[in-house]
Amino acid sequence: MENHNTENDAFFNHFSQRDKPTQAGTRLVKATARKIFEYADIASGQSILEIGPGRGDFADLCLERKIDYSAIEANHPMAESLENKGAKVVRALVPPLPAFDKKFDTVVMLNVMEHMNGMQDALELTQQVRHVLKPKGTFVISSPDYLNWRKHFFNCDFSHNYVTTRRRLEQLLINGGFSSVRNCHLCGTMTGLPCFLISGLFSRLPFGFLNAAFSESKLCYKLYKIQLTFLRKVLIVGQT
Repeated sequence: MENHNTENDAFFNHFSQRDKPTQAGTRLVKATARKIFEYADIASGQSILEIGPGRGDFADLCLERKIDYSAIEANHPMAESLENKGAKVVRALVPPLPAFDKKFDTVVMLNVMEHMNGMQDALELTQQVRHVLKPKGTFVISSPDYLNWRKHFFNCDFSHNYVTTRRRLEQLLINGGFSSVRNCHLCGTMTGLPCFLISGLFSRLPFGFLNAAFSESKLCYKLYKIQLTFLRKVLIVGQT
């Protein structure tokens, strides 16, 4: 569905063009997407709506498995790339959630909720998601754990606004009308104690300071990207 805004392209072009991952980073992102796919317990025959699919790592998993996949993506190049793969795409910023003529088994938001402008937008979107889900449908969110990221949460991306932690996301889902919530933490594909140990170590590395001090250094920039990759995230699933 066409709703093209060139300002949306400019806003997200640092993801789609400038800030491209390395080969190792791409493999890790794809492996993490598979981990989230498995945790969400998505089965063939289900219908999925992803909000903010970005480069399409989660979309690829769904399309490979012939899952009925739709997406909401504001950036034109990213949306076009998904459409070329066979995805149904609505070009829009959320909230509000665009109108759909169907309901979904699962709605997915990976690294998106933290970009909401504040609590009101996050709650509004969560409530709207609940209304487009089937009975017993699930809302899957993965976002940075501010308790681990701290200053990196705001420093790494100018569009990070809504602070996300496990506790805050759980409260958001409950207040948004979801009756059942389960969650875990992720560091790459690691969960449990290894996740906390590795993310705790990476949160103390000096690469953010070095990137600020030597802003023209490509090495410091790459090292900081590696550090951010291994900071802890919350993976949470709410059910209607």
